[in-house]
Amino acid sequence: MLKTSALLTAGLICLGAAAQAETVTLELRNGDKLHGELVEADTTDSTIVLDHPVLGRLSIPKTALVPPPKHKPWKLSLSGGLSGSNTDDDFDSGATGQLSISYTQGADEVVLQGRAEYEVSRDKGESKAGTDTNEGDAELRYTRALGNRLSAYAGTRFNYDTLNKIGTDTFVGSIGLGYDLFQNDSTRFRVSLGPSVQSTWGGTGCEADPICGQAYPATTARAELQWNPNSVMKLSVTNDYTGAFSDGIKTNNVFSVALKIFPMGNERLFTSLNGQLIYNELQTPRINNSLSMQVGVQLD
Repeated sequence: MLKTSALLTAGLICLGAAAQAETVTLELRNGDKLHGELVEADTTDSTIVLDHPVLGRLSIPKTALVPPPKHKPWKLSLSGGLSGSNTDDDFDSGATGQLSISYTQGADEVVLQGRAEYEVSRDKGESKAGTDTNEGDAELRYTRALGNRLSAYAGTRFNYDTLNKIGTDTFVGSIGLGYDLFQNDSTRFRVSLGPSVQSTWGGTGCEADPICGQAYPATTARAELQWNPNSVMKLSVTNDYTGAFSDGIKTNNVFSVALKIFPMGNERLFTSLNGQLIYNELQTPRINNSLSMQVGVQLD
């Protein structure tokens, strides 16, 4: 699994490494649109230099462009879903929800995300319902741009699964540097790497486990793809790999994917497909996967 996690992160990195030049679309005041590669070295505060695939090198005054929309620093996204079934005397019900808050101003970006899932069931012959799922996570991440592509970050991530025998809770805190391998109007592919600390605790078997309840130095690598091709669809793929130094390297890998569809094309109401795959060698059981469909609203 260690090799698979490393290959997964490396694969995402290689996906963005193929294209270093930033491809942009410029909209002129007369309604025309120009597509090409931005020549960052020659672009100034008053002029954008574009390498057009047909017209060649173009110097475009910023006054000839449609002004960009007014920046809104705060964004809020809420989504949730319910499930339930009743066959004979078998009963199942559950709920899932997600929250995302972001603040972007100048070179600074702060993102807070949270997720929770809960499900109960009662089979025929049982007198009361039992909990099948009670898990979730939260992440707080601060990023400061140091240049066009380079950035510094500080982040914490907390996962919980109350049904784990060993390690109901896991905390990872990390700092380091990030780099945008590819970025344009619709796509951003960022990788980051830095030292971290990881601690796992809780569960009925924690006291008998020599690792549970301890904090260990670690290294965290992250690959993140954000793709917004139009006002109808948004795709987010993230892979977080943490190797904790405890009797060798213990893997904690979290792979997350979220696909949002905005059927009205207004980037407000949406349906989403969310998946998460977790492999953590410091927990029992080590594997925890989830999949959910949700409806939600995005505010800014």
